[in-house]
Amino acid sequence: MTTTQQPPSSAGSDDRHADIALGGSGRSWWVPLVIGLALVLAGVVVWCVSAGGGSEKAVEGSHFSDTFEIAFQASSASEQAFLEFLDTEIAPEHGVEIEPVGIEDGNQLDQATADGEYIANIYQHKHWLEQVIDSTGMKLTALGPVFQWSYSMYSTKYDSIDALPKGATIALLNDPANTAQALWILERAGKLTFKDGVDPWAATENDIADNIGGYTFEYMEYGAGPRTVESVDAVIDYNMSFVDAGTPEEYRIYSAPAPLEFAGQLVIGTDYVDDPQMEKLKEIFFDPRVQEYLETNDDPNLQGQLAPVSAN
Repeated sequence: MTTTQQPPSSAGSDDRHADIALGGSGRSWWVPLVIGLALVLAGVVVWCVSAGGGSEKAVEGSHFSDTFEIAFQASSASEQAFLEFLDTEIAPEHGVEIEPVGIEDGNQLDQATADGEYIANIYQHKHWLEQVIDSTGMKLTALGPVFQWSYSMYSTKYDSIDALPKGATIALLNDPANTAQALWILERAGKLTFKDGVDPWAATENDIADNIGGYTFEYMEYGAGPRTVESVDAVIDYNMSFVDAGTPEEYRIYSAPAPLEFAGQLVIGTDYVDDPQMEKLKEIFFDPRVQEYLETNDDPNLQGQLAPVSAN
């Protein structure tokens, strides 16, 4: 906000000028003080810019500081735990910090990454990323897979996939990529087959050649698995959704190895691919110890939810 000052009255102007010129007493004694304070403040600002600017942008020519803000799905305790491991065990060796930033809205998360507000995000596999780019035009680039989400069938009515009755109703996530992933689980379990030439990571109901179980499919929003499981015969969804909701593990009735096609990726804004800090970012996330930790850890926030990147 700006304000407009009225010009001073001409009355008594000679007296005021005299006071200033003589450094005299009276109502103008504060003028030299104000000028002095302004000069001191200007010096402080110059010092801050010259001394502090280097620490904010730790690498010359970089858009990012040595605190790497990494966005993740806010509801995912497993993704947060993964980032906290990197911050504690890997990042210090590279002179940086990892700061997890939880955002629930995927579009907001991706846009902030594309704009360089965050150096990267980790919440999406390549097929979801393709959907985002195709539908929004956001400039995003994947640097590579970092983990795989465990994706399973849950039921409160049946204790195994083989116990599901003919014609059972199964709820699937309603976006194309996760629908395909769920159908692929059923195909690998021998419960349906795809038509010849169908890519399983892009499959839809229309691509089913033989619905061996006679299943009926319903579709739900992302994250709705724990709320939906009571109203259907089974749900296929990410383990982390159920773990975060406190769903008993006994309701997980079928798990299949997560395919590489649906590995979670390290995603950055395309405009920042050549940023000097990206080399450190890749060294941290693709350190061999990361995959070893995903394989062997006993952290309840990670175990059974995030798995190492598979070979295929």
